[in-house]
Amino acid sequence: MDPKLPTAEHILAKILEEEFNVKVGICKFDDIGLLEVYSDVDLREVEIKFLEEKVNEVISRNLPVKKYILPREQAKKEVDLRKVPDKIQKIRIVDIQGFDKRPCKDEHVDNTSEIRKISIQSVERVGKDRYRFLFDVE
Repeated sequence: MDPKLPTAEHILAKILEEEFNVKVGICKFDDIGLLEVYSDVDLREVEIKFLEEKVNEVISRNLPVKKYILPREQAKKEVDLRKVPDKIQKIRIVDIQGFDKRPCKDEHVDNTSEIRKISIQSVERVGKDRYRFLFDVE
């Protein structure tokens, strides 16, 4: 898996959370990235170019991406652990400096500049309030 995809997903997810108050569902990475979110807003009506520009602006900031592990008790003071099973006691944190911090097991780049650019391929409704974004990176 290309570590650019999970890092780009973090940026896209954060922007969707801030702009549209979405809740992140699942993420998958094969040849392209897949992000599913829950939203009261019909995200098919959002201008894809608007989202790409917002994500690419963050990418262009050349932000350091730090990865580190914390004991669960300490990690829960820094990030939301609701989606992390209780049995996992060592939490891997991915911190896009000054932009986003969340638990994640996937590999990531060391700096957002490594991503270069995101391209959102499609947005589709896959449930009553669930939307799927397919995206790629350069």
